[in-house]
Amino acid sequence: MNNAMDKHQAFIIDTLLPAVVNHARQIGCQSDEAALAAFLALGTVLIDRGLSAESLFAAVKGSALTTHDAPEGLQ
Repeated sequence: MNNAMDKHQAFIIDTLLPAVVNHARQIGCQSDEAALAAFLALGTVLIDRGLSAESLFAAVKGSALTTHDAPEGLQ
């Protein structure tokens, strides 16, 4: 694991993404809607803590999470 974000990959794939998908199923919405809601909430926290919107956007654009690593329901 060379990237500092690699230490979070198991949490994201095994816990966070399934939680978002399960939440979406429970309330009857699309998983992308639930993911956007979670992203906006987390982005708000990051911006409030001093991350610039430009840095947040650059981080999203530069994200290297590959689809084949995601749980089957998210591919």
